[in-house]
Amino acid sequence: MKIKPLLWIVAFLITILTAYYQKVTGPTYPLKGKIKFSGKVIDYKLDRSHGGNGDQIVKIKIPDQEIKGSLYYKRYKTNDAYTEVKMQYSNSELKAGLPHQPPAGKLEYYIKLYNKQNVIHLPENRSVVTRFKGHISLSILIPHILFMFTAMLLSVRTGL
Repeated sequence: MKIKPLLWIVAFLITILTAYYQKVTGPTYPLKGKIKFSGKVIDYKLDRSHGGNGDQIVKIKIPDQEIKGSLYYKRYKTNDAYTEVKMQYSNSELKAGLPHQPPAGKLEYYIKLYNKQNVIHLPENRSVVTRFKGHISLSILIPHILFMFTAMLLSVRTGL
């Protein structure tokens, strides 16, 4: 096999791997984890990005209806006090909404789960920052993605 086609194949693979790595480690990737609470394991996934209209719904699967929850949020990088929203239990999930923000608006939030004996914070010892984005037309989004990946591919190939 000639060296030029091999370099294009390697450049393509590096571009795909780099894009995947950015997707799963970037600032908008959901924060996932497990926590043990009152003898039960609770898996959680907290979104860090919200597109479109309406509030961002925060939900956690809860194995026990006796576990209650509150969502606390404030505008990111402000001295605002946290606002508490009681989470509602429905279909084995606790749910609450973060109020919709203008595009590029950010909220910082965390969840407190509690029952008669225990209280825990999700995530532990920190909060989550979520970014609101407006609707982007596919006629703009598709060319943007194509140009971005083409530029990545050409830059990796040039580097090789």
